[in-house]
Amino acid sequence: MGPEQQPETGSIQKASWGKAIALSVGLIALLAFGTYFNYTQGKLRDSSTDGASSGDEPPATPVPTLTFTEWRSEAETISYSTLLSEADQNEGKTVYFRGQVGHIASATENYIEMWVYVALDDRTEGWGEDQVVLHYRDFPAGVNVEDIISFVAVMDGVDSVHHVPELTVKALEVE
Repeated sequence: MGPEQQPETGSIQKASWGKAIALSVGLIALLAFGTYFNYTQGKLRDSSTDGASSGDEPPATPVPTLTFTEWRSEAETISYSTLLSEADQNEGKTVYFRGQVGHIASATENYIEMWVYVALDDRTEGWGEDQVVLHYRDFPAGVNVEDIISFVAVMDGVDSVHHVPELTVKALEVE
């Protein structure tokens, strides 16, 4: 075999070194990206769990600093039909109603969901058929079915199954 038939070993070694360097740079870049991504995801996870409690309970709502009377003075009195028919415009509004507890759907140590027949006016009996669903966190014990209540709550939207307003209670009084 003559010198003209043998491959150049120098150019093959240079190509191999070039591939090795390119592969090394790619791995280093991938490792750096993975480390950065893991760090940022850990920061997001840590910030989202700072206020979360363990268990299946929804996070507790801070105890209101306002009295019922103060909450009542900040709330709007909207008719039930307006609350329901203009739900999109009323979402997020603080409203006041009186009613009779018709059903307690679920209750735990610090949370209650109840269905309430709301008053059409200020009467104390003969409640209408109009209902709302109330959600109340950090709920003090003492509300039972058929109790008459006054409440200030924020309109969350409309229950899509039963087509009734859903409200989160800010203040409640049992009469």
